[in-house]
Amino acid sequence: MNDPYRWAGIQARVAGAIREVAPKNTIIATGPNYSDIVDLLAMHPLSDGNVIYNFHFYDPHEFTHQGAGWGEAWWSYTHNIPYPATEGSMQELVKEVPDAANRYDLERYWLDHWDGRRIRLLIDEAAAWGHDNHVPLICNEFGAYREHTDPQSRNAWIHDVRTALEADGIGWAMWDYRGGFGVVFKEDGQAAKPDPATVEALGLGK
Repeated sequence: MNDPYRWAGIQARVAGAIREVAPKNTIIATGPNYSDIVDLLAMHPLSDGNVIYNFHFYDPHEFTHQGAGWGEAWWSYTHNIPYPATEGSMQELVKEVPDAANRYDLERYWLDHWDGRRIRLLIDEAAAWGHDNHVPLICNEFGAYREHTDPQSRNAWIHDVRTALEADGIGWAMWDYRGGFGVVFKEDGQAAKPDPATVEALGLGK
């Protein structure tokens, strides 16, 4: 649903219907579109005191969705894009993308200097919205596609997002457990195994 006004009406009606049969249950509400931070910031809280507000975090998609076969078509061409990126590390990688306009989009990824500080500042915006509206927040999706991403860069990004959320007192859940963004990985004929570096990036290691 990409119309924030229609979504607000739908969500309010759904919350009302839930309250008729579950007056004490906690409701999780979210913004329109893909539940990004910008969608959260456009919301007005429901007139209900038992609601947790959710957002997702996958910024920048040029990094987190590299190699993905959905979303922007050109993502499927990209592999081993580092995080954080530098001019030296990206000069050859941008050539993976055949179309000039799409190369421009990828080039902006490193020109925009994505790092832990930038991620923290964006998540601070969500935290400020929660504080101003006196409501709790959860980020119930964040992650980076594993298949074509350098593991060290992927885990550095996961660490930076997780620590930013925790610094702002925001609950979190990573997407996903054993799929393309997973905490665990599976080889043919073998049981799934946790990725120790990802577990550590999530602050869950011993």
